[in-house]
Amino acid sequence: MSKSGQPPKFESGEQLIELWIDFCNSIIDNEYKQTPTQAAFCRWLGNNYADVSERTLYNALNKYFPTIKKEFRQIQSDVIMEGAMLGKYNATMAIWGLKNWCGWSDKGYNVPDDDTDTEIDSLTKALMEEAERLEQEHEREAI
Repeated sequence: MSKSGQPPKFESGEQLIELWIDFCNSIIDNEYKQTPTQAAFCRWLGNNYADVSERTLYNALNKYFPTIKKEFRQIQSDVIMEGAMLGKYNATMAIWGLKNWCGWSDKGYNVPDDDTDTEIDSLTKALMEEAERLEQEHEREAI
């Protein structure tokens, strides 16, 4: 698969996603003391799997296994959102990361509010939904 004659570092897209999930879970387990960046993932892979450069990871996501890129970004955005909502990440930087790393945008839409429509962006809606989900999760844990 590799044009340079060396085998790819990852056997499949599923293996790469499993490693990414393990990395993201380690971030959560360590109370978000790290961010889910590709550079941090490469360092984690070096300590836990095999030395992987950012170029190798880029090629895996864009050339060898492009079908997993959406899932990779979704997992990344979930960790960023949770970390920001729990106050572990700077909100401004979390928004920047979601837009630049995860493909989020500020596309507006209308949400009915009583008799009037209030325009809010998709990021705000996602933050509100995540806050509600976390609140419900905490309520279930308290029972």
